[in-house]
Amino acid sequence: MKDNLQRLKIKYIIFITIFFTILYKGAEFYTRTLDYVPSYFMAWEKKIPFLTIFMLPYMTSAPFFFGTFLTIKDEKKLNFYVKQAIFLTVVSIAIFFIVPMKFYFPKPEIANPIFNFFFYVLGQLDSSFNQCPSLHVSFAFLSIGIYCKEMKTKLKYLISIWGFLIAISVHFVYQHHFIDFVGGFIMFLITWYIFPKFIKSVKK
Repeated sequence: MKDNLQRLKIKYIIFITIFFTILYKGAEFYTRTLDYVPSYFMAWEKKIPFLTIFMLPYMTSAPFFFGTFLTIKDEKKLNFYVKQAIFLTVVSIAIFFIVPMKFYFPKPEIANPIFNFFFYVLGQLDSSFNQCPSLHVSFAFLSIGIYCKEMKTKLKYLISIWGFLIAISVHFVYQHHFIDFVGGFIMFLITWYIFPKFIKSVKK
């Protein structure tokens, strides 16, 4: 039974990775073809410092998310979690197509060769498009919810703190504006609270 669950987790991780990449890159490609892509930010955001150290939590977003699969020990919960991840991805990327945005602030020069490499990798994997809602933020909070729900030890509090650092890191590595953060958090709330209620009502 456990072996079947482990195999299912691996299949889901592979599926989500491919599914997410195709949709995310598709939205990015579409936005690059547009003649004009707006940016939305407030004046106070210009005072947010660029802190390379926040690249550490930022780059752990994917393993942080996939780690949640390891904590779920029930197949029904796992199946529903995957549905939540799919819902979150599809709705967010639909918004990217409908309301395309880009990040406005240029990244400063990075002297540290290690962090310079990290930002080079970021540039290859991500872009200044696909902004609101921030999937980085949405998945960080969704993952925190799963860790807190499934883990019974105090370790979940440390993991939650790291998840919060992942969420706020989008500001300090100049990847998202505040509106993207708010949009990502709202998308998480919809996925975590409203989506389950909708599914239950449909089943009735």
